[in-house]
Amino acid sequence: SHVQRANSKSSAPISATMLGTMTTPTTYRVSRGHTRARRSAGGRTTAPRNASRNHLRRSVKTGASTGLYDDETFAASVLGKYPQSHEPADTEEARVLWEHGYVALDVRASSEIDFEGKVPDPPRPGSSVGDRVFAVPLVHASRVYDSVAGKKVYKQEPFDADAFVDAVVERCGGNGAKLLVMDADGGTRAARAARLLHERGFTHVVTVKGGATAWKGAWDNQMRRRQLPGSFSRGFDSAMFAESNVVAETFGAAGDDTVWVLG
Repeated sequence: SHVQRANSKSSAPISATMLGTMTTPTTYRVSRGHTRARRSAGGRTTAPRNASRNHLRRSVKTGASTGLYDDETFAASVLGKYPQSHEPADTEEARVLWEHGYVALDVRASSEIDFEGKVPDPPRPGSSVGDRVFAVPLVHASRVYDSVAGKKVYKQEPFDADAFVDAVVERCGGNGAKLLVMDADGGTRAARAARLLHERGFTHVVTVKGGATAWKGAWDNQMRRRQLPGSFSRGFDSAMFAESNVVAETFGAAGDDTVWVLG
């Protein structure tokens, strides 16, 4: 009647840690004895049983890419794709390029940046200020109240393509600059800015899918990963938030509903 357990430590949790080249480790929980990913009561997401070990085994044997910027296989594929490809780079692809000399070109209006927030620009080692983000508005606009819309909207000034390109040349050091172009959501302004720069001889211009919203959602102010790719929210159940009325943090897509005149 005695049944021997195959693994006497099946309930013991283990941790899997992913190390980034310039980030602090991102750790998630892996619970043995479960075959499907599940969400705990505290809002954490646990991976399938033996996920980290199986993944590592596949990576070693086949060279399969994780799709994360600090994976050598993935990074090599990205560097082979850009800048020849004109497809927008997602946040992981763009991060690879960032780590290999690209800088961020934020083409949002100054009033937008003031309202929505800047993109991360941590200082390089040994420096006190960041130098890898350049804010050069494709169009200038002020944020004003619209009584018809019942909210504040952006009122655009006349579009001047030559003035924009000249400003990029001056700020970014000429057409040899390697640029990750982002507007609010990876929309028409980023695409228009990239075309203008290509026409003026810039050869390393890549737009960022999802724009500044996606970039800020992926990386914090020190360029540490906010979360692994995927859609979920996490609860603030840590003791450090005991006195806070914040109950959850979510990352969702945001759209730019302004009709920009770029002709």
